[in-house]
Amino acid sequence: MLWGKSRQFCERIFPILGWSRDYNVDKGVSDLLTGITVGMTLIPQSMAYASLAELGPEYGLYSSICGGFVYLFFGTVSELHIAPTALLSLFTYSHTLHTTFGKHNAVVLLCLLSGIVELLCGILHLGFLVDFVSTPVVAAFTSAGAITIATSQVKNLLGINFSAETFLSCWYEIFEHIHETKKWDAILGTSCFIVLLGLRKLKDFGEPPLESIGESPRKCSQMRRVLWFASISRNVVVVIGCSILAFFLKKAGYDVLSLTGSLPNGLPNVTLPKIEVTYDGVHYSFIEMVKQLGSGILVVPFIAVLGNVAIAKAFAKGKAMDASQEMIALGMCNIVASCFGSYPINASFSRGAISNASSVKSPISGIYTGLLVILSLTFLTPCFSYIPKPTLSAVVICAVLFMVEVTMTKLIWKINKIDLIPFTLTLLSCLLLGLEMGIIIGVCVDIILLLHSSARPKILFEVVVGHDLGNYLKVTPTSAITFPSAEYIRERIMKCHNSELGNDLYMVVIDCHRIHKIDFTAGKCLGALLSDLKNNNRQVIFFQPRLKIMKILKNVCPKEMLIAVTEEELLFHLRNAKAVMSTLQTPVVEKFKRVRET
Repeated sequence: MLWGKSRQFCERIFPILGWSRDYNVDKGVSDLLTGITVGMTLIPQSMAYASLAELGPEYGLYSSICGGFVYLFFGTVSELHIAPTALLSLFTYSHTLHTTFGKHNAVVLLCLLSGIVELLCGILHLGFLVDFVSTPVVAAFTSAGAITIATSQVKNLLGINFSAETFLSCWYEIFEHIHETKKWDAILGTSCFIVLLGLRKLKDFGEPPLESIGESPRKCSQMRRVLWFASISRNVVVVIGCSILAFFLKKAGYDVLSLTGSLPNGLPNVTLPKIEVTYDGVHYSFIEMVKQLGSGILVVPFIAVLGNVAIAKAFAKGKAMDASQEMIALGMCNIVASCFGSYPINASFSRGAISNASSVKSPISGIYTGLLVILSLTFLTPCFSYIPKPTLSAVVICAVLFMVEVTMTKLIWKINKIDLIPFTLTLLSCLLLGLEMGIIIGVCVDIILLLHSSARPKILFEVVVGHDLGNYLKVTPTSAITFPSAEYIRERIMKCHNSELGNDLYMVVIDCHRIHKIDFTAGKCLGALLSDLKNNNRQVIFFQPRLKIMKILKNVCPKEMLIAVTEEELLFHLRNAKAVMSTLQTPVVEKFKRVRET
């Protein structure tokens, strides 16, 4: 038994110990094909994302090396590939832009600290915190991030240079420098954008390869598989094609395109991140470096975890997903990656979708992706210097363009229009005030709406017509009664009873079957309610309260309070109440049954 518990604990920390027992050759072949397919998308994409962080393309490749190797041991979702993403690249740029101890030192330290924060959150089982960010807020934040990222790449697409951080300032600078547009950069960038969109559309006419070896062949032509592969490899096709074009133009003496330039050859030096540095003759301690990174130490891991957990849930295929374990896996990936000169990384939905379509079987596919990146750094670095900057910008724009949640907006409108409030406020705040402030405002709006629903619960009012027992007002609170809602419920009952609805009703039945919790404040309010109604010659009966609710009511309410656990007890109390009230009041005027909801 002890061994069984130890094995379960080890498999929870290292999921590879569980799924590896059923691994076979067929799954291995599927993972190999998936790893190569994802790698062909990742290599040009990561180089393009590095430019979002104002880093050289080599940093995108450095950041793509070890995510798959580490996630293999700690990850639980086969479709996830931990590598650079557009949003984290943008946040890395914004939080390292004004650092003075060196861009490389800043991004590596941010990667290390982000990993530590993510790891601690996973160890402390804080994955539930992600649930406090609603889907409309996430959708608005993602959409605003995509719009901001696409905007930031317009300058490279047109071949103009300026520095801007926010969405509004970026567009202002674009219009200010539009006369500096380089004709050939603009033509190439626009052409790449159109070609990428066209190749993406090919996926609708294609079909992925077989799920595994040995299965019955699908009824699809070889051409459909070629179209599918060409579609998901579109980034590689465009980057290679434009690099060849730039190479021949430069050899012919036509230096008309903005190129990436020379890249360091070979793999990065594997060293521990520096916790204190001397840069430009100035010594910076660890505390000073952390102060310059500021809120990025918390914001970057929060965004990374938010994205990772959301993507993991999307590909969990109905299985229970351990958010805390995913945080541990993401934290370990960032900690190890920081030793390779990486900036913060997390999972990408586009890579997950490609893995899913390629019938991935396990996280082993990440190893083949990592090996492909290593081979690229080892042998292809000289070729990368001929990649045009407009091409990489087109790759980024096409990657984030479909992150804008247009369909989600329509769905929210159909299902619950109230959710458009946090969606709209988050979207506008992200675009006008910045992504960080936008997500904070979105979460605050979510909390306000959540508190409002808790403080203003629905209450059902019903006038029950009883010929033998008289008419009485039945009040049914639909949720727990706690201190935020206690006074509101008391006021609503008094207002309803004093209105024309309850003018001739001398008995009030509070149906407690939906109340699962009452705190001290709520109990005192109910006691005050009983006193108020008693002063108006109204009798109150609590119907079907739970045992713990009954104990609270007996301690805080008057001793003459009536409780009915069964229908028979309710009828008994109603008869007695009618007899008592008939001696004090004139006969009750019979009413028709009416129902009111508030």
